Amino acid sequence: MAPPGTSRRRGRRGRRAAGRCAGLPLDALFEIMLRLPARDVCRLRAVCRSWRAVASDRAFVDAHASRHPGPYVAASFSDDDGGDESCGVDIVDLSSGDIVKTIYTDVSGSRVQRTRLDLVCLVEGPSPLDATVLDPVTGATYSPAKRISADNEDLLSSGRLIMESCAFGKVPSTGEYKVLRLLGSGNPCELYECEIMTVNSAGALQWRAIQGPQLPVCSSNNMSVWSSNNMRSVVINGVAYFLLDYSRLYCSNDGLLIRPGNIVPFNLETEEWMGILNGPKPVARGRDMIVISSTLEIMEQLSLADLNGSLVMVHAVYGSPMDLWFLSDLEQGLWVKKYSIDFEYYNNNAYPLLLLDDEKIVFLLRGTNVLQSYDLKDDTYTDILVLPDFRSVGIYTGNLLSLEGGLN
Repeated sequence: MAPPGTSRRRGRRGRRAAGRCAGLPLDALFEIMLRLPARDVCRLRAVCRSWRAVASDRAFVDAHASRHPGPYVAASFSDDDGGDESCGVDIVDLSSGDIVKTIYTDVSGSRVQRTRLDLVCLVEGPSPLDATVLDPVTGATYSPAKRISADNEDLLSSGRLIMESCAFGKVPSTGEYKVLRLLGSGNPCELYECEIMTVNSAGALQWRAIQGPQLPVCSSNNMSVWSSNNMRSVVINGVAYFLLDYSRLYCSNDGLLIRPGNIVPFNLETEEWMGILNGPKPVARGRDMIVISSTLEIMEQLSLADLNGSLVMVHAVYGSPMDLWFLSDLEQGLWVKKYSIDFEYYNNNAYPLLLLDDEKIVFLLRGTNVLQSYDLKDDTYTDILVLPDFRSVGIYTGNLLSLEGGLN
C-alpha cells in the first residue's frame, strides 16, 4: 500500500508540471496560439493538458476561425499506385498552399462537387449515378441505401441511365443538407427525371422522386467538358440555380420565349422549381440574329458562380473582356456588372471560384489545372495551386480546429 499522502503529492506535482508546461500566463498563451496556423495549434494540443485546454476551448476555436478565415478548398485525388490509401480528399489552405488534412475514402474515381459548405459531396466514382457526402471532421461518408428511388427503378433497365447534373446545398432555416440530381439517358431531346435526398446521420439515406424542370437545363453531358463540374449550376442560400440550355430550347418553340442566360431556380426547402429568372439583358443581345449553328457557342460563353454569397453570371466572349454580372435583386431580376476583366488568355478557359477581401479573384483555369489569383488593383496574376483535376474542387467552410486528430 502506498504511504498516506502519496496521491496528494502526485496531484500537486501534476499541477506544478502543468504550470511549467504552460510556461506563460494563459491569456498570453491564448494570444500566441491565436497567431499560429491550425495545423500547428493541433500539434501543440499534445504538449500538455493546459495547452490542450486552451487550444480546445470554444472561445479560442471561434477566435481562431475569425483570425484565420481561409480560404480553404477541397479537392479529390486518386493515386496511380493503388492500395488502401489511394483515393480521398485533400483540404488545402490557399493562403499557403499547404494540405491541412487528407481524408482517405473508399469512393474511388470520384470528384468533388463544386460547393461552398462544411461538408463535401463526391459524385460519379464507380457509377455514373453515385453521390456520396463526406464529413471532413469525422471522415464519415453518407450514401443512399439504393442507387435510385422506387419510382424510377424501371429506368435502370434501359442500361443508359446517367446523372446529368447534381447540386448539393444546405437549407438555412432547418440546417438540413440535401442532394438534388437530374437523371437522363444522354438524349438531348428528353427532359430529366429529378430526385432528391436529405442527408443525415440517422437511418438509411434514400432518393425520392420529385417533379423535374419543365424546360431543359444545362447538364454535364450535353455540353463540353468545361461544364462537367457544373459550371452552369450553383447553390446559394438553399436555392439551386440552373442555367437553361438555350442550344436545345432554340430548336423548339420554347426558344422563341426564352433568352440566352435565363435561369430556373430550385428551392431546396420546399423542393419545388421556381419561376424563370431572366439573365442580364446584354447577355441576350443579338438573339434575333442567332443561327442554330451558333447556339452552342453562346452557351459556351456563359456560366454561373457563387462569389461571396452572390449569384454571378459569367459572360466570356473570345476577344472581349470577361463580364461578371451580380444579381442584386432576385424578385426584380436586377443584375449589376461589377467587373469587366481583360485576360491574357482565352476567356473561356477561366472560371471565377472565389472573391477575396483584398480585391483579388481566384480563377480556375481549364487545361492547366491551376488556381490563379488575379489582382484587380494592379492587373497581375499569381499561380496559387495546381490541382489533380480542374473539375474536382469545392470551397470548404468548416472550422479547421474541429478536424481533431486529423491535421497533418
